[in-house]
Amino acid sequence: MADAENFPFVLPERLPQRISPCPVVEAIFELRFSSGQPWTTMPGLLYTTIRDKYPEQLMLPISQIPDEVRRKEAAFAFLPVVQFLSANFVVQLGPRVVSLVTKVNEYPGWRPIAEELGWLLERIQQTNIATEGERLGVRYVDFFKTDIFSELLLELQTAGRPLKDEERQITTVVKYGELAMRLLVGNNVIVSAANGEPRRGSIMDVDAWYGPLEFELFNNVMQRFEEAHLAIKRLFFGLLKPEFLATLNPVY
Repeated sequence: MADAENFPFVLPERLPQRISPCPVVEAIFELRFSSGQPWTTMPGLLYTTIRDKYPEQLMLPISQIPDEVRRKEAAFAFLPVVQFLSANFVVQLGPRVVSLVTKVNEYPGWRPIAEELGWLLERIQQTNIATEGERLGVRYVDFFKTDIFSELLLELQTAGRPLKDEERQITTVVKYGELAMRLLVGNNVIVSAANGEPRRGSIMDVDAWYGPLEFELFNNVMQRFEEAHLAIKRLFFGLLKPEFLATLNPVY
């Protein structure tokens, strides 16, 4: 799938099945689409097909903004408006986006996610709310208590010397075959713990996506989600120094 000569990161073939403690704060599996359905009918259509597993609905703050304003403002185009909650996942829906999201700090592993994604995609197809795919993306946000830059096979230099700084955030976007990947690493970030208390540390935030020409709606969508997930997993473990990975108790 990828041009290894042009890709700047080393991606290992042998990957751990799990690590502990698990650093994943949140994982998002998103499908952006165009639709012939009016927005007012879409939440009800989707809820009808998923309510047995997702009985609870929650309107997000953006729902207070009038529909006409949201349609005209580009920044609102792909934001979810309503959530459907189950015991393990959250489904988010907007006029041009639907996503499956893991509960914060409760990452269940890829297999349960893949099963839930397959189930959800079947229900979305039944509703006919999505007619054309515009973007298919996977995003993982990982949190570390330590300054993660010292634990990564990633260097930032000035005049040939390592940059000495106390606070750093870098972002880069690279292509991995047809897949675009945005990597963000920051070492002075605050995220919420499981109890809602703030935690200060580092994050590694990877967003990988296919454009509208790289997937066929409801034909190879699950395959593309799997490919994006695997690419992010390989990038994550390819960036970790072996001695740091050992502290995460990898199981192969």
